[in-house]
Amino acid sequence: MNCNGGSSLGGEHRSDIFMDIKPIITYAGDDKLFSTLENSLLQAISADMVEWRRSFSRPIKQVKLGATFLPFSKDVLPTEKDWHLIKQPIFHIYWTECSDVDTYKSNIREDIDNWLKILTQYHIQDWMIIIVETYDIKKTNKLLPRTTVLDKIRSDFAAKNGDRCCAVINPIKSEMRSAESWRSLINRIRYLMLVAYDKRLSHFEDIIREQRENRNHPNWNFCHYFLLQEELAFVLQMLGLYDEALVQYDELDALFTQFVLNSNVGDTPIWLNLFQTPLNNWGGVNLSNGINHHLRNLLAECKASLLDLRSYLFSRQCAMLLSLNKPWEVAQRCLSFVHNTLSELRILEVQRPEGSIECWSFLCALEVLQACQLSSYNIDNNQQLDLCSLHTASLWALARDKLGNLGKLCGLMPGNEPSSEQLHTVVYLIAGMGDSESHLEGKLTPTDKLKEALSSKEAFKKQYLEHAELAMGTYKHVGRIRSARLIGKELAQFYSELGENQKAVAFLSDALKTYTDEGWSHLGAQTQLELAQCYKRMDDVEKYTKICAAIASLDVLHITVRNTYFEEMFGYMKMISSPQPLFIEFGCAFVIHSMEIKVMDKIVQDCVVNIEINIQSLFPREVNCTKASISVEEIQKPLISNKKKGSKLTPEPLIPLLSKCTLEDMKPFDPTLLQLQVYSYLDYKEDKSLGSASVIHRNTKPIVRRSDSTKHRKPSINAKGDFSKALLCNEFIIKPGINTFTLTRRVDQPGFYKVGQISLVIEEKLEFLSPILNPRLCYEVAKTQPIISMKCGRDLLAGLIQDIELVIMSGSIKITKEMKLKLRTSRGLIIKVDSSQEIMSKELEISLPLCEPFQTIQLKFKVLAELPPKKDSLSIEHKLNIQCPWGLEESIPLHFGPPLMSNMKLHTAKQRKFLQIIVTGLTNHLLQLIEPELTTVTSIDVNFKSLNPIAGQRLIIGNGINVSFMWELEIGKDEKSLMPIKTDFRVKYISINDTENLNDSHTNDDPLQIHNLQRMEKASSLYRCNFDITDYVTLFTVSSKVEAAGNGGEFCRAGSMCHLYLTVTRMLPSPNPNPSPQLMYEVLADQAMWAVCGRTAGIVSLEVLEKQSVTLDVMPLTSGYLPLPIVRLSRYIPAPESKSDMIRKSEIVSSSRLEPFSPGQVYNASKAQQVHVLPAAPSEAN
Repeated sequence: MNCNGGSSLGGEHRSDIFMDIKPIITYAGDDKLFSTLENSLLQAISADMVEWRRSFSRPIKQVKLGATFLPFSKDVLPTEKDWHLIKQPIFHIYWTECSDVDTYKSNIREDIDNWLKILTQYHIQDWMIIIVETYDIKKTNKLLPRTTVLDKIRSDFAAKNGDRCCAVINPIKSEMRSAESWRSLINRIRYLMLVAYDKRLSHFEDIIREQRENRNHPNWNFCHYFLLQEELAFVLQMLGLYDEALVQYDELDALFTQFVLNSNVGDTPIWLNLFQTPLNNWGGVNLSNGINHHLRNLLAECKASLLDLRSYLFSRQCAMLLSLNKPWEVAQRCLSFVHNTLSELRILEVQRPEGSIECWSFLCALEVLQACQLSSYNIDNNQQLDLCSLHTASLWALARDKLGNLGKLCGLMPGNEPSSEQLHTVVYLIAGMGDSESHLEGKLTPTDKLKEALSSKEAFKKQYLEHAELAMGTYKHVGRIRSARLIGKELAQFYSELGENQKAVAFLSDALKTYTDEGWSHLGAQTQLELAQCYKRMDDVEKYTKICAAIASLDVLHITVRNTYFEEMFGYMKMISSPQPLFIEFGCAFVIHSMEIKVMDKIVQDCVVNIEINIQSLFPREVNCTKASISVEEIQKPLISNKKKGSKLTPEPLIPLLSKCTLEDMKPFDPTLLQLQVYSYLDYKEDKSLGSASVIHRNTKPIVRRSDSTKHRKPSINAKGDFSKALLCNEFIIKPGINTFTLTRRVDQPGFYKVGQISLVIEEKLEFLSPILNPRLCYEVAKTQPIISMKCGRDLLAGLIQDIELVIMSGSIKITKEMKLKLRTSRGLIIKVDSSQEIMSKELEISLPLCEPFQTIQLKFKVLAELPPKKDSLSIEHKLNIQCPWGLEESIPLHFGPPLMSNMKLHTAKQRKFLQIIVTGLTNHLLQLIEPELTTVTSIDVNFKSLNPIAGQRLIIGNGINVSFMWELEIGKDEKSLMPIKTDFRVKYISINDTENLNDSHTNDDPLQIHNLQRMEKASSLYRCNFDITDYVTLFTVSSKVEAAGNGGEFCRAGSMCHLYLTVTRMLPSPNPNPSPQLMYEVLADQAMWAVCGRTAGIVSLEVLEKQSVTLDVMPLTSGYLPLPIVRLSRYIPAPESKSDMIRKSEIVSSSRLEPFSPGQVYNASKAQQVHVLPAAPSEAN
């Protein structure tokens, strides 16, 4: 579609038919010479654009000059009162090729003088004298004359205007050498022409201004002034300044409009009475043939009517706009031009035949549309085409409107037959249009189209529908949907009169959707009334019933109208023969105010779901609702895609729940109400001062977009969803206004459910069905699985019978007596029911008691975890696996802490060895230890002699309490093996509560405590722990003593040197390979008590001797009983020498090292011994 809504004509282009007039230049002098140069001059002058710098600081313009040469004569020169500027010569040139001064003086000078005198007589100063020289190569060697003809002419005629005399080389005879001079001549002619036009137009503008100032003079005539100022517009148009020429016509338009408006409130000028003559011609604007000379002559003779003046003036304005390639502005001006002209006709009270103005308006609109269509072929910019369509849409609507008025006047509308009077009117109107002038073969002019439309009802119908469709299509194209819908309503009326109700319904339905979506309630109500009449004429019972229901619910209509259609709805409802109720949109008669899911705590399976709905009935009377239902659908949780190994687990997506929504929540989102994210923007100048402050929106995308008509297209009836799981409510009365009812249903399947549609069935004939509600209420029906948890009164202890309590929360499941619970323990754990007399076992099966949903069952058990040999306090983990009757298997971890732990120490007394086992309590629960026992399974001849008391105080341990047991290790005399000894320590323990009970009973009856011992044996538990005894043979004995040195006496004194005697003795015979041949001793003395003189370490060898002694010098630093310095003995392993390297025999492969002995291998006989040190002896001076 092009800019005016019509289809394009292939291959046709608009031909601009304007004045083909060019500036006139006269020539004098040598006519023969000029005839040889005329064609070259014409081509050269119009070849390029020229910059026109006008006076009074007017803007510089680029013009393209042309020229028409006429021979000089007095007849073509302008007189004083002749203002036909385009017919007057603007410039005068004298041509000569005289090169001899004498010839010039005798002939040429007098001719030039007479020529200039005539120009001066007519006050013409725009002239030029051109000497055409012929370049002769043969004469180039001769001397140049002192004075040339050009110099003589300048001195004679152009002493002050030397630039008006110039010489040019003849381009015909010497083209190469004349190029520069010829180009200079053309530029000079152009310049002097523009100077002449500047002076001429400035003078002419003064005359126009003077005439305009005399407009209040009684003899002043607008027609004469119009023609005067139009001469200026003609000149500007001739120079290509179409915008300035348009300004001249706009000034004339404004001036005439002002005269008309002033005449409405004041005196009417005499000349304006000429435009008040009755109309006898209403031909439209003609934009095809350039200047309308017929209308211009009528203006010159002051015989033009108001329509003639307005048509001519508007045609000239359009000619300028089309020359500027602005067809959209032509269309924009046309509508205001028609309305302003009609207003001026009313102001001037011009008598006009009925229908004449409609004919004129129709012809003007179609003429402009045709001109815009032809001009649109030259437009490549889509934005300009859309701009053109924006204004042509109103012109199509104007043409349709005026044609419709003519149809009513002439009896051409559907359902009417023209009378004889109307036929006479048609003939008179056709006569007033005049004859058309077609310039396009095979294309009718607007006048032909109107004559054809008025001559036949069929032709009228065709044109009326065509213009209406074009107007609607163009309005939609530019986004004016409301205007298109208004024309659609009128088209619906036209089709209704034709009896084509189906087409009328289509247009009315589109209009109704637009009015409803945009909130035009009154327009929508009137459209629905028209739709109802169409459906009734079509005998469409179902659609008529639906529209009656909608009309009865409109609060903008009178209650009488609503009641009438309410009764019509019930009357036609009974005529519906379909077994299924008729679907009607829910929003036609009802408005949902709120919906809420009524729950106390949670929705569980096998319970009743209640949804309370609050609706407003728009009916004027109450109706009986036989069934109300609301559909629900189950929502499937979205699947989680499988991820690669090692990736993090994706959390399960949550489904949002919504239990209540109101009318405000259900309103659709309006993007036009979105709050814009705006920011302040400060623009600073170069000097850092604030230039401007503004607010900007950073989003480059358009916030509000054009609303397309296709957006409003939606199905007339919503499709009914799945109501198999719907909540129901039967038989209740819906009154006008607010109504509240509750829908219920028992739900037996867990899951997530969303509310879908609401359905109200009225009288079992009409079903009001809503679309999918938004927001959709969502609720969860939970199938809560039973939860099993473990309850313990205190920390569980291994090795003792413990009480545990199993707590089962039934969730949403009802537990019956037939259900059984299977328990299975991990290795080392046994269990039994608390009240049962059966023995403990690893597996147990019990029957569950009856339990309602969301109740609790408590089951008590006794468990016993095996106590392993523990040397630390780490807890022991067991698992209790429970097989549930509802299909789940759960595993409950149980952590048992050890009640006690043990460790072993080896003590040495020379060669005797003692084993100490320390048992430590780890819990607040008191235990009594009995019958400790230490055995070995090693083949070594070894015996453990118990040093523990058999009777006496009871051995009780608690948290942090230690009990020690002691045995002496007796090794056979012949045993020479040093292999480790594996021992097995056993001790029985009894819970102190059980022991107290045993001691309190049978005291008198059993003096020997036989029964108590038996019961203690039965109630006791065994604790075992394995220990390995290594390095238990004494290899070396170290002894030391300190004696005074010299003559100090037998006592050591502080500050005096003493001797430390170390003795290392090998305890095993030498054939034993274990003793190291080299030992290192280290004296570790307390530096606050002893000072060791010399080295503190040394190496001794017991490879041959069994005993070695070493003496060291030490000095006690203080007096008193001082502990002897500690001597540490270590095995010394020297670094071996490298034997494979013959060059470097002394290279050490690895450094020497020390290996410490175990505590049982070295016995320090002097450990904890002290020496008595006397104070220092008094000095001799004292």
